[in-house]
Amino acid sequence: MIQEVDIAQLDHRLIKQLEAADKAAFTDIAYTTEIYSSILKQSPGCLELRQKLRKLQFKQEANSGKSLTGIFGKVTIAPFLLRGKSDENPTLTLGKAENLITKSPSNVVAHQMLAGAAKTLGLLKTTAFAYETIKKIQPKDLANLKNLANIYIETGQTEEAIETGNLIVRINPRDGEAEDIMKRASVAAAMQRGKWEQSEDFRTQLKDETEAQALEQASKTMTDAKGLEGLIRQAYEKVQQEPNNISHYKQLSDYYQRYGDLENAIAWIQQARAQEAGKGDVSLEEKERSLTLEYFDHSIDQWEKACAQDPENKDWAKSLVTANANKKQYQFTQLKSLVERYPNDYGYRYELGLFLFQDGKFDECLQHFQLAQRNAKVRLDAILYLGRSYSRKGFHDMAIEQFSILKSEIQVMDDRKKDATYELGCCHEAMGNKDKAFEEFKSVYSADISFRDVADKINTFYQTKTAT
Repeated sequence: MIQEVDIAQLDHRLIKQLEAADKAAFTDIAYTTEIYSSILKQSPGCLELRQKLRKLQFKQEANSGKSLTGIFGKVTIAPFLLRGKSDENPTLTLGKAENLITKSPSNVVAHQMLAGAAKTLGLLKTTAFAYETIKKIQPKDLANLKNLANIYIETGQTEEAIETGNLIVRINPRDGEAEDIMKRASVAAAMQRGKWEQSEDFRTQLKDETEAQALEQASKTMTDAKGLEGLIRQAYEKVQQEPNNISHYKQLSDYYQRYGDLENAIAWIQQARAQEAGKGDVSLEEKERSLTLEYFDHSIDQWEKACAQDPENKDWAKSLVTANANKKQYQFTQLKSLVERYPNDYGYRYELGLFLFQDGKFDECLQHFQLAQRNAKVRLDAILYLGRSYSRKGFHDMAIEQFSILKSEIQVMDDRKKDATYELGCCHEAMGNKDKAFEEFKSVYSADISFRDVADKINTFYQTKTAT
């Protein structure tokens, strides 16, 4: 049976290896990490060593330029499991989790594996450490914070449990489960102070009978989160019963998305796509792409908020830059792949062209906008951006042709026609055709005086005319 121990309780030969590895940490972090990992495999209950290892792993990740939000490692190696559900051999799962963490320290699913296996083995402090690590990676993951608070209560860390409960409430003031956690933590704290555990019925020790009843009732209340957990378990059982039915996989993914666990939502869609019936299902591919972008956006949002709170934190600023870069790389890779596999899907052509345009690659986006015009749904937008691409390249005469086509095809002065007319004016202005530019700007000004800087352009024109 594995038990949690300190480094001082390890075999003296292992302690000597650790001491040598500690000294090498300043010059060869990879070597030290390897030694730590090797000894941890032999002594998986050594929480102190696991904590030391984790610090070095995250330091290595930061030095390599990888973000705490690197999704590629997480999703593509995400285990096929339910949150908290591990293999029949928890010791083996513990090792699997560490191997995944070694490859990607920010792999949230791997830390969930670690927590589940550790809890099964009775390594409660290790379980808490795994949840604490997830908290550092995803500070607003409500499901993880609740797991962390509950394990704190179980280990007697009542103050930490109350603090975590308060954090949940700050994130979601209407979270009834957080209130339940804080109540249970408060009772546990009181029991510790008054040694109520020796009493046959702690209810008699409470000053207020009504409060005791409220605590019991709160613990019985089914919250939305618990309800979703029940649905997840049911869907998981259906997958076991009918492994070839991709509807069950899709349902699991949907439930996880609603639960706020995007990693598992993506992993289950990936599993659906791996089934025979899902390999050619374009809708599943789109769902995975949508979930992955949602994950990136959520991650970027978290880093932006963190940087806003501590603008001087260079590590957080670096992580934000990396998170944006990761999303950008993912978008390009996916869109390029989609266009190559579905060359006649002109909607994908438009998306890729728009991505390249926004990245300032005007030469590369031209062909995609030209072809995208064959798709009726995006035709007008494709013409608009084709004109913009020519304009940004300085090909103003070619841009004018596109903006003129778009302007003539749109009968009402909507936002798209305003854009085309304004851009048309800018092209004439760049070519020195001031009168023509004025006519286009005046058309926009007459419809919407607040559109971009058209009011300034009109005022400047009249001021110049009056001066001359």
